[in-house]
Amino acid sequence: MKIKTGEIRFINEGLQEILQKELPAKPSYWLGRFLNKLLPEMETFEKARVNLVIKHAKKDEEGKPMFKLNDKGEKTNEYDVVDMEAFQKEFLVLAEQEFEIEFNPIKLADLGDIKLKPIILARLSKIIEE
Repeated sequence: MKIKTGEIRFINEGLQEILQKELPAKPSYWLGRFLNKLLPEMETFEKARVNLVIKHAKKDEEGKPMFKLNDKGEKTNEYDVVDMEAFQKEFLVLAEQEFEIEFNPIKLADLGDIKLKPIILARLSKIIEE
């Protein structure tokens, strides 16, 4: 199955939600395996995203990226991106990268009698089918 890097966060959020439910053993096992395959890709994407933010962040005299300041003039944990348009252009290229994970989608009926919010099903639409 092909997945775009920009989809990772949404899929992960859906998996975190559904894996907290009481599921039948078989889909629970396969969803857990899928999550284990997804996590390294998510980590790689996150590192690339942070590096991209740092690349576009305002730098101090030593060349270190600067953080945004809050209303009180205190540092936040968010980098101060100078050219948001350039950052977004590069981020879109990053988010469109595809990778392959071997996984056969799970049937919705196999999940048993659990209740899921529509947003969770939307996030998991690549790995759960009707």
